[in-house]
Amino acid sequence: MEHAEHIAEAVSYTKDTFLQIDGIITWVKLFLAIIIPLISGFGLATLILQFLVKPALVSILVGPNLGFTEAGIAYMLQYLAVVIGIIFVFLFPYYQGYLCRSMKTRDITKAEDFSGLFFSGWKINTLIIYYLLPLIAIFLLYALLFTSLNGALDTIFAGEMAWLETVMDYALLILYIIVEFATFIFIALFGCIGLVHLARTGSFKEAVKIKKISALIKRIGWYDYILCIVIVTLILLTVAVFFIGLASIFDFAVAANIIFFGLMIFVMIPVGLFVTRYLTNIYETAFLEPEEDVEEFDDF
Repeated sequence: MEHAEHIAEAVSYTKDTFLQIDGIITWVKLFLAIIIPLISGFGLATLILQFLVKPALVSILVGPNLGFTEAGIAYMLQYLAVVIGIIFVFLFPYYQGYLCRSMKTRDITKAEDFSGLFFSGWKINTLIIYYLLPLIAIFLLYALLFTSLNGALDTIFAGEMAWLETVMDYALLILYIIVEFATFIFIALFGCIGLVHLARTGSFKEAVKIKKISALIKRIGWYDYILCIVIVTLILLTVAVFFIGLASIFDFAVAANIIFFGLMIFVMIPVGLFVTRYLTNIYETAFLEPEEDVEEFDDF
């Protein structure tokens, strides 16, 4: 398998999609389809959290014994508002729908029929939620074990041997991180092909069959598929680190964070299309007939 050819085709597809007049309009539409829900969710959450939730928390938590300050609570709530803004992008998945269309066909997709993109995006979202369920379950189990263990140790030792409780807390945390990370890797390997398979077949049932997905990866070749995932991961990390580095030059000032975060979203739109196109090219190799090695033996 020639990864260079698949990468070159994905680059060409991305250029043909966005680097033209209609493509630039599509690029801007997709940017607005991400930014508008993000800003709307962030703004709504800010109003509710800062003007309704914060006064209640300040009256309860700000005091000489608890150590909270009004400024600290406002700061934490603002981070929560950012998270809610990101959740709004997930709830209005026009970009995910666009990527679903690009995985389904080689034809260049325009950002039109936003109702169709919305429902296509929710197909992708539903599959993502399904694959994330094990990670959520592991987190809840860890939280339950952590709470139960601390309560049991407090009862047994009655405040004595606090070092043992600390050691067990750290041991449980390390175990949780290892299990969560290993589960994430497993989910990512099957989930990426599952997303393309969902876009191509339209069947959620087919996209969650581990045996079916495993058979597809086997036809692709585990080495080639994992290499594809590594390349994709490095590309995404490079873009993210680049913009984080730019923000760090300005000491992560609020204005710099907003500007560079917006620029990162703008750049990630074609990067995301390239990644899905590359992954789709790799997926399609599972359906290619193996080439026969035919040689002429007339000279023997």
